[in-house]
Amino acid sequence: MKRKSIKNATLLMASATMVLSVAACSKSNEDAGASTAPSADASTASSAPSTPPSPVTLKLLFLQSKPAEMDKVLAEFEKRTKDTLNTKLDIEFTGDLTLKLGLKMAAGEEVDLSFDYLGNGTLYQNIAKGYYQPLETYFNNDAYPGLKKAFPPELIEANKVNGHLYSIPMTEAWKIPGVIFYRKDLREKYGLQPIKTMEEFQVFMDKVREQDPKLVPLAVRNTRGFANGEMFANEEVQKNIRTNPYFISGTGVNFSVILSDDGKKVLGAVTLGDPASDYANLPAPYNKQDYLYQYLDKYVQWNKYLEKDVLAQKNPGVLFDSGKAAAHEWNIRGMADVKKTIQQAIPGADIEYFVYNTKVANLQPQALGTNYIPYNHAVVPVTSKNVDRTMKVLDWIFSSQENNDLFTWGIEGVHWTKVGDHGYSRTDDQAKKYSFPWYELSMNSMYERMNADTDPYAKKVLQFVKTNDAYYTLPLAQFVFDATPVKTEIAKVSPKLEEYKPIFVTGSDKNWRESAAKMNKELRGLGMEKIRAELVKQVQAYLDKGGK
Repeated sequence: MKRKSIKNATLLMASATMVLSVAACSKSNEDAGASTAPSADASTASSAPSTPPSPVTLKLLFLQSKPAEMDKVLAEFEKRTKDTLNTKLDIEFTGDLTLKLGLKMAAGEEVDLSFDYLGNGTLYQNIAKGYYQPLETYFNNDAYPGLKKAFPPELIEANKVNGHLYSIPMTEAWKIPGVIFYRKDLREKYGLQPIKTMEEFQVFMDKVREQDPKLVPLAVRNTRGFANGEMFANEEVQKNIRTNPYFISGTGVNFSVILSDDGKKVLGAVTLGDPASDYANLPAPYNKQDYLYQYLDKYVQWNKYLEKDVLAQKNPGVLFDSGKAAAHEWNIRGMADVKKTIQQAIPGADIEYFVYNTKVANLQPQALGTNYIPYNHAVVPVTSKNVDRTMKVLDWIFSSQENNDLFTWGIEGVHWTKVGDHGYSRTDDQAKKYSFPWYELSMNSMYERMNADTDPYAKKVLQFVKTNDAYYTLPLAQFVFDATPVKTEIAKVSPKLEEYKPIFVTGSDKNWRESAAKMNKELRGLGMEKIRAELVKQVQAYLDKGGK
């Protein structure tokens, strides 16, 4: 697949988010089908029509669980838009979106709006399957002024696949840094200094095991493990390779793609469990398989700090918030909310945090690699019978701060309180009533709010990652894998990978090399080699056309 130029989108995203970050700080000390054109009925602007359209109920499918007071927010939305949109939203939440959406697509069941993502997600695979409507005609379109305002042409162009926009990018920054939250009161109890590095954190972990053996030292999710490969990841700039934590998305299997020094030839694509012979002809240091997967040894070493039932743990945040764990990994944007939750739930408790990526922690230029494609995306499935009406709802959400706030934060005064122009605060009780996965529907740099209790260092980090200086451009940045030729093989290997994934990402198997070889053999039997060959073929074709 091909994508458009990303340079202008990069600059635009950085400048937009920088303005919002500075404002928040100063005010308050985170070619699968033809295009579907909007119908004649949709060619009116978002201002109130003289006669409301006929009533309609849209069906939305999102990841996570339903917020306790979601119905109140939906009622407020219907109240505000009765004379303009005249639309009801029927939102279904699920813990396994990939499975649920796949079943609905197979059955031809109507879904008007859903969510997909990169990384371990299925965005490009589902585009190849023909799941999603092309939406480019709704953007940079005066009939949809909210979308035109919030999604500049450069950002839309950068996210097109084979000339079409199959997903709506949801983003505040190219990357929100990961952190480890840990109990400050325990750290003080053990007589330790504030933690700044993983080495210091390991000392803390050992103290937890020694002095508070009933506590789980570190709470992690079974399928996420050590931050989806980001903890213990090699921080070196990737110049002639795409590997962990920046694997190419959409291949089903995570391949490390190695290029020649001049970046014009694919030297190989290797994956976990490949025999040593597959690495032998690659240039050093990639000719040694352990170089690319040494972080898995770290996972095994650190597994002793995880709970015994980690393979069944789906909600580690609850474990930490309830005082049953001494530390938890997440991202820096959640710092203030986590701190408040812990303080209110556990008498005398408090938290601190540190950024485990040392380059980000020190605000070092080019700390992170990026291909300038957001992780999270909203999608309109092809089974939708109300594409225009769905896009009108999105246009409303992105037309003003007030509208965007309703879905992101809930009803002002009930679920949150406005602080300055771009800040917010909320009590733990308010957060329990309404905590919406805004990254699936309403996330946008133009309407970002920052928790008023965010500390100065976190503000600096969040401001830093919204500038171009924080990033370097990854090799093959504009390359998008077209899964269409191998979608059958990807559908076969993906379930097998999911079986093994929790074992590897949590370090639960000391003999991971042997297990990886066994898995690799099984994947080869399911068509992995065809996927690998297709990836190499497409990357080389991309390079032959001048791609970098």
